[in-house]
Amino acid sequence: MRAASVKSFARLITTMYEPTVKPPRLRKGGTIRIIAPSSAATSTSSLPKAVRFLERQGFKVSLAPSMIRESPTRYLTAGDATRKNEIENAFKSDKYDAVMVLQGGAGSIDILNSIDYDIIKDHPKVFVGYSDITLLQLAFMRMAHMASFQGPMLIDLFEEDEAALQTNWNNLIGIISRGEEAMIKNPLESGWAKSINDGTTKGQLMGGNLTVFSLIVGTKYIPDARGKVLFFEDVNVEPWMLDNLLTSLVIKGVLKKANGIVFGQLPNYGIENISESQGVASYLMKHLFVEDYINATMHSTLQDLFANKMPKKPAFIEFACCHGKYITTIPMGIRVKMDASECTMEMLEPGVE
Repeated sequence: MRAASVKSFARLITTMYEPTVKPPRLRKGGTIRIIAPSSAATSTSSLPKAVRFLERQGFKVSLAPSMIRESPTRYLTAGDATRKNEIENAFKSDKYDAVMVLQGGAGSIDILNSIDYDIIKDHPKVFVGYSDITLLQLAFMRMAHMASFQGPMLIDLFEEDEAALQTNWNNLIGIISRGEEAMIKNPLESGWAKSINDGTTKGQLMGGNLTVFSLIVGTKYIPDARGKVLFFEDVNVEPWMLDNLLTSLVIKGVLKKANGIVFGQLPNYGIENISESQGVASYLMKHLFVEDYINATMHSTLQDLFANKMPKKPAFIEFACCHGKYITTIPMGIRVKMDASECTMEMLEPGVE
């Protein structure tokens, strides 16, 4: 083997197994920088309410300029250079203690090639988001080895259900501020998660939105799945789409490498459109029959996949997070003990310093 090849291989191994960089905990009185690396908000009328919520919790809020304008040529908040610079500035500047995103959508993939990941690694901060933000969190985990958090975004702080909002916030703040080694499980109000394959396992938690996760498999921006506990969530995914996405990960060997797999609730907000395409007219048929049919088909798709391809791998579904009313915080890059029988994940270490 040539010397250059040996050096490249050694660098790859060192990078793969470098210890996780944990951000400092977010303390009361700290400043949360809000950035918008993905889609633009369709309306800004609710932003003041979300900002006031954060201020009532004892934090200062700083809004990045791109939040209040939209790219003239696309659906994004701003051009690639602006969004990339706002990410780097949010981490590099001593004025900000944590970074939260406005919302997901699309567009983060455009800037993966241009981010200076040394800035992220040298200035770790609590980083909160999900959906399209999965791409940034996976890249930060792989390129900067930084832990981050799939949890409520600014848009989720508009939530009208005060009880759900406070449940989501208390869960997030316990992990990012108090440094709790939390037992991660569904809130009682959100319903029960369901086991696919019973069993327990341990591993570093990794994953996020299934669709965008699948987009970067095989690139340098995603960590190796070996020994990980994978977590997948998505929204408006029909059963055939779920089947295709997961089968592609089976073919690529991703799921085989993982120690265990957790699935979110996979809500479908397009049920009414689907039911109309099926000629279903009545309210009850739309909101009960079609929803039950889709959920049952999702579950049977997963049961079949695991029974045929991964019969002994611990897995459960219906974990409450991300695209839904209840958003349980997922600490990306942190080691957990997964119990698929009880449908829980116990943090084995704090997510912050």
